[in-house]
Amino acid sequence: MQSLIDFVARFKELITFTALVIICLSLISIGNVSQIGGFRAILIGTVGNLQQLFSWIPNPQALRNENRALRELNLQLSTEVIRMREASVENNRLRKMIEFQQVATLPMIPAQVVGKSVVEMRNFMTINRGSSDSITVGMPVRTDAGLVGMIVGVSSNFSIVELITNRNVKISSRILRTGIDGISVWSGGENFILNNIPESFDVQEGDYVVTSDFSNKYPTGIPFGEIIEVVEDPSSLFKKIYIEPFANISSLEQVFVVKFLPDPERLKLIEQIEEQLKLRK
Repeated sequence: MQSLIDFVARFKELITFTALVIICLSLISIGNVSQIGGFRAILIGTVGNLQQLFSWIPNPQALRNENRALRELNLQLSTEVIRMREASVENNRLRKMIEFQQVATLPMIPAQVVGKSVVEMRNFMTINRGSSDSITVGMPVRTDAGLVGMIVGVSSNFSIVELITNRNVKISSRILRTGIDGISVWSGGENFILNNIPESFDVQEGDYVVTSDFSNKYPTGIPFGEIIEVVEDPSSLFKKIYIEPFANISSLEQVFVVKFLPDPERLKLIEQIEEQLKLRK
């Protein structure tokens, strides 16, 4: 049945023309003018009825062409929507970066993340700024949200950043509400652990954590994260405190290099003490 409908839809003009030719030949063979006049009215009505009869049958080829055109248009529109959304997100991100840079207390150099890598279970990223932009090893890296890492390698146009999501990275931290100091280390997942906080100290979920005055690597007061869980351990003298970092390390695209360098004298003294402690072991 479907094949018949497709055949009629495809050749309906030819079928109509054939029917009209047959009717015309029949009228000519009659040869009676008065009868032809009568058949003329019948012919007009018949043609109208045939057209109305075939008008409901869709044309498959026309439908296929229309569907193809609609799919192509839908593809173009969806692509444009994605581009507009990406542009909107990028515009909002850049606006926040500009606003943040205007209120920052320390000079900062904006940079674009161009690569990420893992070396011996240590997380690094590459940015498109280097020594030609006055960047040197030891400068902290952050976003408008919070701390990200530190510059550990520099070339003329690129720099390597060691991210805070490394087990060997220790961050001197301070709870903003109470001024309590501790050491933050990466837990291996999405969160950090704040160590060296005695059980008797006042620590609450929702407290903000920033870099402390005791840090020689980072300037004081850089936002770090929010305390999301405080675990009381009866077998320990210290609380187990979990911090969610403000900066989304997994989706970094734009960052700031803070033009701040540790005090070299202080840094050298710390290194000497650490070496002496290693020798004693």
